Amino acid sequence: MLRTKKRLGLVAIVTVFMLIAAACGGDDGGGGTGGSGGTDRVGGEKGGIYRVGYQEPFSFTDSFDPSGEYLGSAFGIYSNLLIRGLVGYNHVSGPAGNEIVADLSEVPEPEDNGTTYTFTIKDGVKWGPPLDREVTSDDALYALERIATESVAAQYGFYYHGIIEGMQEFLDGKADTISGVETPDDKTITIHLTQPVGDFLYRMAMPAAAPVPREVGECFEEAGQYGRYVMSSGPYMIEGQDDTDISNCKAIEPFSGFNPNRQMILVRNPNYDAATDSTDARENLPDEFHFLLNSNAKDIYDKVASNEYEDNVASEPPQVLRKYYTNQDLRPFLKQNSGDRTWYMNFDLTQPPFDDIHVRKAVNLVMDKEGMRRAWGGPVVGDIATHITPPSVTEGHPTAEEYDPYPSEGFAGDVEAAKEEMKQSKYDSDGDGLCDDPSCEGMLHFT
Repeated sequence: MLRTKKRLGLVAIVTVFMLIAAACGGDDGGGGTGGSGGTDRVGGEKGGIYRVGYQEPFSFTDSFDPSGEYLGSAFGIYSNLLIRGLVGYNHVSGPAGNEIVADLSEVPEPEDNGTTYTFTIKDGVKWGPPLDREVTSDDALYALERIATESVAAQYGFYYHGIIEGMQEFLDGKADTISGVETPDDKTITIHLTQPVGDFLYRMAMPAAAPVPREVGECFEEAGQYGRYVMSSGPYMIEGQDDTDISNCKAIEPFSGFNPNRQMILVRNPNYDAATDSTDARENLPDEFHFLLNSNAKDIYDKVASNEYEDNVASEPPQVLRKYYTNQDLRPFLKQNSGDRTWYMNFDLTQPPFDDIHVRKAVNLVMDKEGMRRAWGGPVVGDIATHITPPSVTEGHPTAEEYDPYPSEGFAGDVEAAKEEMKQSKYDSDGDGLCDDPSCEGMLHFT
């Protein structure tokens, strides 16, 4: 039943840019009617509130705990706004955004044939209140220890386990320390690898490897717990962090600005020193970010158009795509965020009738993939995939690119081919190409 579709990524309606440009003119009388301050606008100057409509709750995949969280939208909030890694990503568009840049440390050169990296934390980089102290090498060490703590359930811990010397032993409970990590002073952390790893610095730029203050993090060593208490080392902090009592673990309460089922409010971190950072890689213009939960994607896009939201993280409704795709005046403001993704429908292969491969093949053959793509907005949302591997991987391999095990004219489905496949199923007792087993009755599919 796989309806595989290579999708070019989220399509953003960028009327927001026109609204922002207009707001820079200084007319305080205009603007939207949003409850977050409709006339506060962000453009090329500092100030204002940047409001983002979020379609999904902020529980993400690990309740916003950076050690286990792996959704790209959460990564963006972490690395752009909340927490700083030893090194970071270049926060610009295009290929230049793939570069590793300095953050808490300059980008180190690998030593010992690519197996040793030494990071030196800059002076003047402080945790936000109420910690009010400098980020240290022990904070960086503790982040690695969290990744190697089984109860924390780091989702991509395998990028580090077995790669950093002694980390697997720490994870297995065979060692009390990670032997491959040295912190000779508060500013220096040296990491020894078991073998050269070409993308190691990219791994260190991921949120899980960003320093975590031990005195707070040790209060939350179960999966997902730390997400309501993420301490800021970046330009912004979760509203209410400065009002938190960190004198002991029992005293710490969730920050007032973060309710996973309502909103996440970020305000400036007063301890952030821009001189320790690079405006080329990360520029912080708004005074606040308001990420506002709204399960209605159409309403989110309407609010962007009416100047109530500046941005969105939401699935684009077909009617919005149609409007911008078919209107030549609006078409220039329809942007595609290119990305290798395969979207598909799934089902439980352990349950009848999908435990039979012939049923699964029949469903793939009969599926009107083009009709489904039209329902999603048409060709603008991406190409129809014939297998799960994206073109960036198969490029230059014609056999792979042409692989199509379930062909049909115009991707509209082939009923007769599906019936021939169904005849081979144990769930078609009379061989007429139709499932006559009770398991095929009253079937529902949610997507």
